[in-house]
Amino acid sequence: MIPFEEVICQLILRHNCVVVPHFGGFVSKTIAAQIDFEKGIIQAPFKQLLFNRNLINDDGLVLAEYARLNGLYYQEGASQLVQFTSQLNTDLSHGKQVSIPKLGIFSKDADGVVRFEQDRHFNMLLSSYGLTNVTFVPNQILEETPIIELNPEINNLENEKTSSKFWKYAAAACLLPFAFYSFWIPMKTDVLHSGLISYKDFNPLRGNMEVRYAKLPLSSFEKVQGNDLKIVEQLSSVEPGKIGLYQYDESTVFAVQVPKLESNAAEYDQAPIQANFEYIVGCFSDERNAINFVQKLQANGFNAHILPGGTLIRVSAGSASNQHEIQAIQSKVNSQGMEGWICKL
Repeated sequence: MIPFEEVICQLILRHNCVVVPHFGGFVSKTIAAQIDFEKGIIQAPFKQLLFNRNLINDDGLVLAEYARLNGLYYQEGASQLVQFTSQLNTDLSHGKQVSIPKLGIFSKDADGVVRFEQDRHFNMLLSSYGLTNVTFVPNQILEETPIIELNPEINNLENEKTSSKFWKYAAAACLLPFAFYSFWIPMKTDVLHSGLISYKDFNPLRGNMEVRYAKLPLSSFEKVQGNDLKIVEQLSSVEPGKIGLYQYDESTVFAVQVPKLESNAAEYDQAPIQANFEYIVGCFSDERNAINFVQKLQANGFNAHILPGGTLIRVSAGSASNQHEIQAIQSKVNSQGMEGWICKL
C-alpha cells in the first residue's frame, strides 16, 4: 500500500495547490535560482510551500489519487483518509510534532496555531527534481607589486599624449558618418521629394525593391493532432458552429471550428440499469463538454454514458455487475492513456 504521505508529495510535485481534507492545504510558489557570492553557493530553483489550515474542503484530488494507486474503491479510500487526518489532528492536539518525509514538520504552538516548517533538503519543484546546491570558489584579485618604478612626471606626459590622440581619432570617427550620410541621403533616397525619412534609408546596401502582394485563399481547417480533452476545455465558451482559438503550445495557435451537437443531452442522461459498479473517467460542470467526452469514448469502443446525480456531471466509461467486469473496463481505460476511479452504486 502506498501511504498518504507519499501520495501527497507526488501531488505537490505536479500541482500548485493540494488540499488534505479536514487537515489543511499546501499552496506552492516557485523561487528562482539564487547565487551567494560570499559562501560560494548556487541554489537551484525550488518550490516554496505555504500551509493554510483553513483549506479543508475536499476537492477529490488526494482521495482519487490514493484510490487509483492502491486499486481501492472510492468508499474504502475515503474511510482510510478520515483515519489518516484524524490521527494527524490528534497528535497535534497532544503537543506532538508530526513529520512527513520529504515535506516537513508540523507543530502546534501555545496559542493553538499549527506551524509548518518545510524540509529544505528535498526539492519539490518538478523541473529541478534531484538537483542540489552547487559550490564554487569566488575569484580573488591579488595585487601585484610593480617590478619597475614609474616616474610620475614621465607617466603624466605620456597620458596627455595618448589622451590627445584618442580625442582626435574619436572626432574623426564621429564626423565620418555625418559626412557620408550628408551625401548619401539626398542623392540616393527620395527624402527631398517625399519629405519623409525612414531608418531603412541609412542602409547603403539596401536597394529599391518593388512591393508585391498576393491574395491567398483561406484554406480549410485541418484536424488538430493533440489531446482532445484539452481542446474541449479551451473551446468550452465558443458556441457550436463558431470558430475559436486553440492554444496548442506556447508558440502555436490554431483556429478550430466547434462542431454542432448532433444529439440532445437526453440520449446520455440515463445510466445502464442493474449495474453495481461504474468506472468514472471525468466530471464536468458544462453539460456540452460532458456530451463531447461521451461521444469520444463511444468512438473508441467504450459503452460510455452520463451518470445522473451529484453536483457535477459524471461521465462513466462503462458499467459492470461484478468486480471482474469493472477491472476489465479499468484495464481498457488505462491502455488508452486515461485515468479514473471506481464508483460503487
